[in-house]
Order: sequence, then C-alpha cells, then structure tokens
Amino acid sequence: MLARTGSGAVVNPPAVSIIMPAFNAAPFIEEAIDSVLAQTCKDWELIVVDDGSTDETAAILARQHDPRISVIRQANAGVSAARNAALDAATGEFVTFMDSDDRLPAEALMHRVGYLQANPEVDIVNGGIRVTEGGETLRAYAPSTAVTALLPRLAALDEGCFFGPFYMLRRARIGTHRFPRGITHCEDLCFFLELADSKDLIYGAVESEVYEYRKHGDSAMTNLQGIESGYLALIRLAARLQQMTPGRTRALKFRITSIMVKSWLRNARPLRALQAVFRIWTAAR
Repeated sequence: MLARTGSGAVVNPPAVSIIMPAFNAAPFIEEAIDSVLAQTCKDWELIVVDDGSTDETAAILARQHDPRISVIRQANAGVSAARNAALDAATGEFVTFMDSDDRLPAEALMHRVGYLQANPEVDIVNGGIRVTEGGETLRAYAPSTAVTALLPRLAALDEGCFFGPFYMLRRARIGTHRFPRGITHCEDLCFFLELADSKDLIYGAVESEVYEYRKHGDSAMTNLQGIESGYLALIRLAARLQQMTPGRTRALKFRITSIMVKSWLRNARPLRALQAVFRIWTAAR
C-alpha cells in the first residue's frame, strides 16, 4: 500500500488512480487486473471496490500482492456507491474509470497521462476504444480529438466525445462531486454532465486505443427498461443544470427519443416505444 504521513497525506502520490468497481466479477477480473499490471506507465494505483460479491471475486483479489493495488470491501450498494468509495480513497493527480470485465491496452495510461501533462488547459481526455466479444473485434470507436467545452457535446449525447465512463480527468476538477446513487444506468452520463456544468470542463482526446470494452451476455446495456429509466433520470438532472438551455434540453430529449424508440422497435415492442416517447417528453416539465 502507499505510504502515508501521520496526517494521512500520501507520500509521493501516483500519477493516476484507476477506479474499478467489482460485483461477482470472478470470470473476468483477473484479466482486467493483469492488463493494469502490464501498463508501460508504472506510476498508478488501482482501487478495486468489491461491492458485496458472492462469487470468487474476493478470493481472486486476495491473491493480488502488488502494493499499488488496494481493495475496498462493502455491502452491495451498486456501481455508483462503489465508484464513490474509490473516489474518496483516490490519491492520484489524475483519475480514470475501468470496469472489472474489460482490459487496458499496454500504453493506455501513458498516452492519456502524457496528453494531460502536455495540455494543461484540458481537464478530461478521451481515447480510442475497441469493442470485442469472445475475443473478436466488433467495432473500433474513434473519438473526436477537437479540444472543446464538454457540456454542449455531452448534452447532445455526441458519441464522438462519449462512449462510456472511461475518460481520464484531473482529480482536482472532480473535488467532492460524486456519482448519483439510486439509478442503475446512465449514472456515468449524469456524473459527467453535472461536473461539466459546474466546472466548465474542457475536453480533449488522443487517437490511440486506450480501452478494450468486452461485450458479453451479462452486459448492463442489455436491460432496456433500466436504460430508459436512466435516461429519464438524466433528463430530470439536466433540467436543474445552469448551462442546460431549453434548446439543449430539447435536443437531449430528441436524441434520447431516437435511441429508445429504435431500441424498443428492434425488440418488437412498438407499444413500449410509444410509451417511451410519452415518458421522455413529459419528464421534468
């Protein structure tokens, strides 16, 4: 573990804190951790939050002896609570988020840490993402590399600047801001949209691949009802934000409507698609 002074301050804090929530992650988490250990950038801490797992996750974590890895165990409280617990413990200059069933390419940390160090005006950095299933590549996500304000693009759900919660950002810009509890989907969008509104975050990106998103049958994105509920929570949050003008709010609702209608129709649920339209346009009125 990291050495600390008597006041609790970290001696020689790491460049980056990697935050990994884990719930019943035994089939994948060892590979995820191995990909962190293989990083060319060695100046990191990995904070794994075991969110009440009932499988072999705890046993796998107990076998990890690298002093840069710390484990927080808590009763099951959801991914937001797990990320928040790790944020409370993080000491790095930068923070990035990683799911326990994914992997990092070997130079993932190096590219993003280097970018933030070279571009002090940028608060948050994106990067390329490879989507795989069963070892096969399904698609390659290439982010927009334009340096811009994050909020307008995030409010438009611009995929060019958002794939998931896998950004790296300056920990000082997060401050006491935390993930919203009580929702199971879109909590990452809520977190970053509210932070972008309050801190005027400046976005940038590297072209290099920095993340491998591993799709599988247990993916959270397979739950359409949960996704819709998450988007409704996002709309209600957006209505309270200072920089969310009526025009931006309408654009957000149009984008969410398009996503949910297409999703329900692909699942042969036309009535559910109509109900989604009603819920979206009556939310936060």
